[in-house]
Formats: sequence, C-alpha cells, structure tokens
Amino acid sequence: MKIILSSSNKDKIKEIQSILGSDYELVLKSDIGYKDLEVDENGDTLRENAYLKAKALYDLTNENIIADDTGLFVEALNGNPGVHTARYTGENATYDSNNEKLLEALKNYKNKEDRKAYFMTTICLITKEGKEYYAEGKLDGYIAFEKRGDNKFGYNPIFEVEDYNKTLAEFTDEERVSINHRKRALDNLKELLESVNI
Repeated sequence: MKIILSSSNKDKIKEIQSILGSDYELVLKSDIGYKDLEVDENGDTLRENAYLKAKALYDLTNENIIADDTGLFVEALNGNPGVHTARYTGENATYDSNNEKLLEALKNYKNKEDRKAYFMTTICLITKEGKEYYAEGKLDGYIAFEKRGDNKFGYNPIFEVEDYNKTLAEFTDEERVSINHRKRALDNLKELLESVNI
C-alpha cells in the first residue's frame, strides 16, 4: 500500500519504513513535486497541526497521507513549550536558544521531581477515502539541570528519559530510536493500519 509522507526528510522516511515494514510503500512529498508545500501550523494541539499538514497534501493528491507533529510538554510550565516546541524562542529559534530558554525557565526548580516532562508525537492518517485516524506515542522524563551528551539535535541534551538517568543525547542512535516517542507512535500507527485494513 502506498502512503505519502507529509515531509521531505529522508532520515524520517527511513525510520518510518523500518517500523512499518515492506507492506507499505512510503513516498516523500518532495518525491511527487510538493517539496515547497508549506503549511501554517497554527493549531492549538499536536493533533490539529498533524491534521493540517495531512489535509493540505490530501487535498492535492487524494492519496493515503500521514503527517506528524511532536511537542515537549513540561508540567511546571503548564505544558509549555507544547505545540510551540520547535519555535520556543521565536521564528529564528535554534536548538541552543530553545534549550537555554527552557533551562532558564526552570532554574528555580531544584528538585528533579518538579522538572517532569514528556515528549508526545501525534500522527494523522487520512485515507484515500478521506477517513481520518490518529496514533500517538509518549516518552516520559525530566528536564535535566544542564546539557549532557553528544547528540545536539532538538532538546536531546536536556531531556532525561525516565528510569534511565540518561539524556536522549547520551543514547546511541539505535537506542534512542528504539525507545523514543515517534517509535511508539509508529508502532501504534502500524497496529492501526492493520486493523482498518486500508
């Protein structure tokens, strides 16, 4: 079954393909001429943003589409940065600026238990027939007191995974992919695809 991924990220498609398996033919939006399709992610939730990205591509193709959105939710900050995770410090946000802002926001929280946080990935699937389905994956943890680890991507250096005492940046790529929120969401998506039999 062919599924178009609302992304142009070749690394992302490899990860998704490895989890969903050979029963599914995954195609990037850039592979079918929609590399420049940009969607204003102005939803209030991850689900809304994933839907907006999926629906924009579905309206152009009428094919099976999946799109995802991911957020980091910090309990002490009322769930922020949440849907604004990637743009926490504004339109020109960098990994470093986002990490520094979050560490600064939590500087008065000296107890690890007060720094609880979780990553959530929500995937929206729109089938050729226009039906919508959702799958989610969650990874619990804490915001560390300082950056640790060599993998500088996103919030990896400051997100300590529950029960591991390691930040995501301290895991190997294989270890991280095996436990992360996107993997859990994709596992749930695979179950969903098998159950709806599209």
